[in-house]
Amino acid sequence: MSKKIRKSIVLVISLAFIAAGLAGCAGEKVKNQAKEAAARYWQEKAYPGKSFDVQVVEAEKADGGMYRVKGVVDGETRIGTFNPDTENFSEGYYSLAHERSKKIAELEQEVKYLKEKTDALEKENYKLKVQMDFKAKKTEGAPKTDSKTDSKE
Repeated sequence: MSKKIRKSIVLVISLAFIAAGLAGCAGEKVKNQAKEAAARYWQEKAYPGKSFDVQVVEAEKADGGMYRVKGVVDGETRIGTFNPDTENFSEGYYSLAHERSKKIAELEQEVKYLKEKTDALEKENYKLKVQMDFKAKKTEGAPKTDSKTDSKE
């Protein structure tokens, strides 16, 4: 082979490697954008003031040019999608339903606690009423002394 052909082959192979490297970098750039959008969403919009620990675990390409992002928010796994064209992140409706059922469970626990507390207070109130009735009956049966007659004697 001539020197010119070898140079052009080396040039084509080099350009192919560079193009593949740049394509890989572009994919990584979009993945990083997806991770940043997910972290921003989970910290600022979805759980404002409540999310203290947000860790975006991974971003992978999904169907339709979207990216599926997985993360851990306050110990719970979250999954959402990132659209690189509009730069929007969405968790979908499933997580909202999950949050609703979680809130319902928390409220049920709170109701159970308040019922137990009310029962305990009712028992305490009953005990105090019994003590008051006992003291009232005890003072009724005792002879009444007149303070004026006691002081004269």
